[in-house]
Amino acid sequence: MTKSSPLPSSVNKLPDGTLEITFTLPWVDVHRAYDQAVTDAVAEAVVPGFRKGKAPRDLVEPKLDKNHTLTHALQHLLPKTYAQAIEKHQLKPVLYPSLKVQKGQEGQDWTFIATTCEAPQVKLGPLTKDIAQLVKSSQVQIADLLVESEANHRLSGLAENLNQLGLSIDKYLATKKITAEQLKAETARAARHDLTVEFILQKIQVDHKLADRQKTLDFLANLV
Repeated sequence: MTKSSPLPSSVNKLPDGTLEITFTLPWVDVHRAYDQAVTDAVAEAVVPGFRKGKAPRDLVEPKLDKNHTLTHALQHLLPKTYAQAIEKHQLKPVLYPSLKVQKGQEGQDWTFIATTCEAPQVKLGPLTKDIAQLVKSSQVQIADLLVESEANHRLSGLAENLNQLGLSIDKYLATKKITAEQLKAETARAARHDLTVEFILQKIQVDHKLADRQKTLDFLANLV
């Protein structure tokens, strides 16, 4: 069995490490996947007068949410095609991509844009046990997309913790005397700083062949 040829794809690399990956799915593949998704839906359909999965397709299909069925179909196609583009362009993304349809008309090939990012390039300053000074002297440009993802993760965790305590976000903000916008901005700043520290530590760990994060911290702590 011969290996299929890579589908058309291209990459736009932004200065901060954000990746915009454009790739195409042939209409025949999209249509085939949609047809299979409809078949799957028919097999699960419960229609009065018929046993489960035994209703005629022409009775079930018109009642399906076409967008939902198409989304289900694409979920089987996109991961493989995205992975193929990643391999073709030798990329190393660190985030699950966000996907949007750039072009999607029946009877024509479909084009998608996947947005993700790679780990930043790190240019270390003079090594010192002072982490704050190390951050200040090093150059680390982190993609806004990665900062946003980390900040959203932290905000979700905060909301969950507040919910467990029986507190609302509004009460928390009132206690802190800040607005929602200020909370988001402060969380983003903290996320960017902490990510910067982690990427610096990873760079030092790799450069000096240290076993793990703790060994890296120990290495810095023992600097003269």
